Amino acid sequence: MTKTILMILLVSGLAGSAGAQPEHFQPGQLAVLRAGDGVVKQHFKQAPIFIDQFDPKTFNEVPSFTVAIPTNGVNSFFFNSHAATEGVLTRSTDHRLLVFAGYGGVNLLQKPGVPSILDIDRGFCTVDAAANLQTLLYQPEISTEKLNPRGGITDGQNNFWGAGNARATLYFNPVSQKTPLEFVYVPNTRALRMVDHVLYATLNGADAIVDDGVAGLYTFTDCEGNTLPLPMQTDAKIKLFMPVATEYSRIAGFELNADKSVAYVSDTAAGVQKYVRSGTNWALAYNFAIPQNIPAANNHAAGCFGLAVDFSGSAPVIYATTTEGYNDTVNSNRVVRIVDTNAMAVVSTVAQAHSTDIAFRGVDFTPEAGK
Repeated sequence: MTKTILMILLVSGLAGSAGAQPEHFQPGQLAVLRAGDGVVKQHFKQAPIFIDQFDPKTFNEVPSFTVAIPTNGVNSFFFNSHAATEGVLTRSTDHRLLVFAGYGGVNLLQKPGVPSILDIDRGFCTVDAAANLQTLLYQPEISTEKLNPRGGITDGQNNFWGAGNARATLYFNPVSQKTPLEFVYVPNTRALRMVDHVLYATLNGADAIVDDGVAGLYTFTDCEGNTLPLPMQTDAKIKLFMPVATEYSRIAGFELNADKSVAYVSDTAAGVQKYVRSGTNWALAYNFAIPQNIPAANNHAAGCFGLAVDFSGSAPVIYATTTEGYNDTVNSNRVVRIVDTNAMAVVSTVAQAHSTDIAFRGVDFTPEAGK
């Protein structure tokens, strides 16, 4: 068994480094968090991790640049791509870093099994424009309860916020706050983003039930209801910012425009929804359903998970990773593009995972140097 695992990891490393590529990310491209190399089986729940660069304006047969996350050593890091909730990718608010959450401090498959219930350090992995990588780990209090780190966000100043279940939604600073501050009143969160120095989180329908709330986008407050733009205390609570339509409660990623009047939300079963605010009220504009490449009888889901939106042009351009896949898991899925001109906008494919042991998860824009 040990020889088999070592051989698999050796092949993974070769697969991740094949081909001549530049040595850094290019500005204005897409960064996609990929789990798997087509060799290590996803059912192991621990697969090699990569960040692929794709041209957002065309179909990509292969990535133009890839960063392989180490599978062993001081910077080893992975997440459970077999889990439907892990693998959110974000870019820091200063645009310098990509960040995602997961598990580290052990070699890949050194402790086989479901990582969320194992005694493995949790933390964040960051990658900059020059492909410099760092893992920032902490030791959680392990119990019989699963502790899934789903995603994270950083301001680029060593402040990190993590999304996950009730014990993985937290604030962490590896310099001044090495023991994370867990938000004890916050139920499961799916994804985090920071807009205009305010932290937002998504809760899907199952999450919201825990808090007697509704699925949607939330901000944070203290126990007295005072706004906490960037929560750094254990008694932080959540406050509804935007509810989602009842039929689209399986939400994951999201984006807001600069004045917070337009929101896009990914639903793992349905696609991508657009919401528009008038005064204090939000209304569903429409849903972008995702045409499927996998026969319905074999397909895992028909929605989207990761989400990033370019608001710089006259029409917002949406990028998302799909949730289609074989054998009850997200694999052989795609990165898709939608130019939001109207409700009938075309969904085009940017990249296709070519193996049932490869899954695209989070998506954002490439990090920028010199910020």
